[in-house]
Amino acid sequence: MRIEIERLRVDATIGAYAEERLIEQTLWLDITLDYEAELATATDTFEHAVDYDALTRRLSAYVKESKFVLIETAAKRCCDFLFESFPVRSVTVVVSKPSALERAETVRAIAQKPDQ
Repeated sequence: MRIEIERLRVDATIGAYAEERLIEQTLWLDITLDYEAELATATDTFEHAVDYDALTRRLSAYVKESKFVLIETAAKRCCDFLFESFPVRSVTVVVSKPSALERAETVRAIAQKPDQ
């Protein structure tokens, strides 16, 4: 089963320049995860599904606490965090930083696990 979470807003300290690290910046996370959902769909019970409310809360807290410098690192470590914390077979995380460039709408870093 594939679950997609689009545009999870996380306000966090991130950036390579000192002035970027003075205030929190908005990041948008897109998460795609694949998990074994046979039992969840057969029983139609929440206890056998991935709790994506808990997943988004824990991931948001993780990003805020980490204070990454690079969005590339944020994307990779978010993948690692989700893969290790939840019963997923694969995960892709897209981290978008709209404030990265004045002349572009956003900059994205994309990571997946397992690597393909």
